Amino acid sequence: MKQLRYTVLLMFALVVMLCVCNIATAQDTATALVPLKKLKLSLKPTTDFDQRFSFINKEDVNIWGYRVGVIVNDKFKVGIGGYFLNQDTTIVRTDRFGNPTSKLQRKLYFGTVYYEPYLFRKPLVEMSLVFEIGYGKAVLDSANSKRNGNRPPTIVSVEDKQDFVPAGAGISFNFKVPDIKGLHFLTYVGINAMTGLRKTIFESDLKNNFDGWYWSIGGAIFLDKLLADMKAKKAHKKATLASLP
Repeated sequence: MKQLRYTVLLMFALVVMLCVCNIATAQDTATALVPLKKLKLSLKPTTDFDQRFSFINKEDVNIWGYRVGVIVNDKFKVGIGGYFLNQDTTIVRTDRFGNPTSKLQRKLYFGTVYYEPYLFRKPLVEMSLVFEIGYGKAVLDSANSKRNGNRPPTIVSVEDKQDFVPAGAGISFNFKVPDIKGLHFLTYVGINAMTGLRKTIFESDLKNNFDGWYWSIGGAIFLDKLLADMKAKKAHKKATLASLP
């Protein structure tokens, strides 16, 4: 039953993504009449840090990541992201002397592909939806102290691995620095804020619940604006040289 529920959820998410894609790329009637040979494909690079704050088994965690991609026709982003988590959990047991007898360490390593259609783009703020799906590994390292008669206790380590297939949907905001005289270079950076819901495609054998809400805040680098300014500066220089006698 759980597998069926996850399958239905995935199908629903894919349908939503397709609907949003159609809305984001739809053209008005006038544009539709333009011959295909006159339509141009515009690709601009984009990148940002992606530190996600979340909860796993009621413990707060920080998942560190980075995303790179392209902006297509100034309408949506597509790209890839990489993330990792290395956390010593609070699940630690001690003996009557206070010495730890067992502890658990949780690790996640995964990559994602994402699709991010813009809802609007203003000079100082952008808003977009984020849909993503990924693949990686979930690892649990447990260490337990074992006694064997009168011998000193020994530490027994066990490592459990599981394929991890997360999907997610959320909403993202980019806040840009205004153009201040003498500090134009600051317009190439800003702040990215995101919130969304993470869901595993199938139930993990590690008995951990990786589902839940997340929120993120971090730096953003607007490579598209940087390259556009460089291109405009180069064109201006060329035009100036051409106008010389």
